[in-house]
Amino acid sequence: MLKVEEILEIIKAVNQSDINRFELEQEATRLVIVKGGSQIQLAQAEQTAVADSLCQGSAQTTVAAVEYKLHTLPAPMIGTFYAAPEPGAEPFVKVGQQVQTGTIVCVLEAMKLFNEIEAGIDGEIAEVLVKDGQFVEYGQPLFVIKPL
Repeated sequence: MLKVEEILEIIKAVNQSDINRFELEQEATRLVIVKGGSQIQLAQAEQTAVADSLCQGSAQTTVAAVEYKLHTLPAPMIGTFYAAPEPGAEPFVKVGQQVQTGTIVCVLEAMKLFNEIEAGIDGEIAEVLVKDGQFVEYGQPLFVIKPL
């Protein structure tokens, strides 16, 4: 999965070159950059933070499509995210770990109630998007899972 910094470097390189269109497919990501546009679009709505940072960086390049063939696990409620069952314990899951549909990946605390959150699909944890103890909003992406 491409990071924001990598996408920004690619955009700069395309802007400084004579090419008008650039396409890159890497693992589960497809990136298309078209020179001359003024708007950036991403394939998934939860990637808006990436779009915002890219729009600030280059108003002359359009990212036509970024397709993620990964599953993003959203927060089913608001609350405080806990990666481990108790302070000092090992986290429920780590990047690269295989998970199944019923695997507990974290706990969300809301009003002193601790809710176990399951992976929802069989796959591999590709990225943890929030930090332990962070407050999360309903629908906020928590994990990126690469389906098996």
